[in-house]
Amino acid sequence: MKNAFASKMSYFILTFIFLIITASFLFSNFTSFSLGTSSNVATVDGTPISLKEYQTALTRQVEFFNQMMGGQGMTQKQLEEMGIKQSVLNGLIQQKLILNTADQMGFVVSLDEVKNEIKSMPYFKTNNQFDVALYRNMLQGNGYVPTQFEELVANDLKQKKVDELFNSTLVSENFVQDVMKFKNNIVTVQGIKLSRQALAPMVTVSEQEIKDYLAKPENQKSLETAYTENFSKYNKPEEVKARHILIQGEDAKALDKIKAIKAKVNTKNFADIAKKETEDPTGKANGGDLGWFAAGRMVPEFETVAFKMNKGEISEPVKTQFGYHIIMVEDKKAAETKSLDSVKNELAQMALQKTKGSDLDKLLKSTSDSLEAALNKGDMAEVEALAKKVDGTVFKNTEVNQYDQSLAQTTLAPAEADKIFKAAPGTILNFGNPGTIFLVKVVSKDSKGAEVPAEKLKAEVASQNQLFSRKVREELIKTMNNKAKVVTNPSLM
Repeated sequence: MKNAFASKMSYFILTFIFLIITASFLFSNFTSFSLGTSSNVATVDGTPISLKEYQTALTRQVEFFNQMMGGQGMTQKQLEEMGIKQSVLNGLIQQKLILNTADQMGFVVSLDEVKNEIKSMPYFKTNNQFDVALYRNMLQGNGYVPTQFEELVANDLKQKKVDELFNSTLVSENFVQDVMKFKNNIVTVQGIKLSRQALAPMVTVSEQEIKDYLAKPENQKSLETAYTENFSKYNKPEEVKARHILIQGEDAKALDKIKAIKAKVNTKNFADIAKKETEDPTGKANGGDLGWFAAGRMVPEFETVAFKMNKGEISEPVKTQFGYHIIMVEDKKAAETKSLDSVKNELAQMALQKTKGSDLDKLLKSTSDSLEAALNKGDMAEVEALAKKVDGTVFKNTEVNQYDQSLAQTTLAPAEADKIFKAAPGTILNFGNPGTIFLVKVVSKDSKGAEVPAEKLKAEVASQNQLFSRKVREELIKTMNNKAKVVTNPSLM
């Protein structure tokens, strides 16, 4: 697998080609660049990142996001919120680090290599032959002279050589055999993981305690803060639950097809017909189900119709940039707004529950004991019922292998993994701490043996080589970042 540094035509050369193909900036509120300036956005160990270089990279990145967003232009605010500018600069800094390292390692690109690379590019060919006039004209039209472009190509080739070095790193078959042994050593477990704080809503608070809390003026500020933190919980927009059938295209044929479907659908058969007829890939699997959505989630033409419809109603064909839709509204939720005064008792209760540390500790202990008993008798229904109340994570018949040593989105500590692999089936292990319940029951063990088929071994060798090469790259970049002197000029970004 090639990473950002390995896909060589993707930065220096493709950046240039992007400029050739793109005649103007295609995003809104972002036209204040002056490509003629020679100012530097940053330097990396003295190597400059010019404003032109940064702007070219930023243009490519923004255009990529524009395409993902259906061609809608990005605003300055969106650029800031998504961190695109900083991400682009970070990528350029890493590339300069790699190039500087290539120089330190003595990688040299000859003039012949550069010439041959340029001559092989289809963009500069006429009748399949390199055209010098076309080459110069295209460079000139984009503000480059040949020496500048040749430097880009030389840097690109230099990075290829660094990449080849990484890809030449090999792991031995004996190492991979050991990896496969660990992967094939599997323990199946059941259990639950939940936090101490998740149990707080189960702590008892009396009505008198709530009254006393609300009577103290000093608690008003805490109530206001809690209300702000839970604003989305108490202030919900109008929502619609809908299904749709999509026929792609904007021509008469697409319209006739959607009209024919409209003529035969009703609330009972809509999902079944959607599975057969819709051209939305997701809809074929779920019967066109879009779930609940608020305003702003769908394209304007679609949601304008959906929010005007009543529950159980099916729309006439609706045209959007994706084609023609038929919408069926299954349910609606009105907008809901609760004032601070209307929820102050609930907020006071939540605040008091968090202060009852000793009660919470007792509840944690009793809950842990109950869960352990349920696991011991194999009653996963009881475990799941409690987990649903307190947002716990349940794992049923989950495999843990000795190589990854991960469980319930948690990488086990070496000592914990060791206990799991040594424990007999039926054993319940407690990996919890004062703030967590983490119970694991060993269900069964399975070792698939040390013999690995040749084909599978070959695939695993390739996979481990990629992982090892990527790790070497990551560590190299991390080391270079720590050692490099990077100076940035945010005012130019």
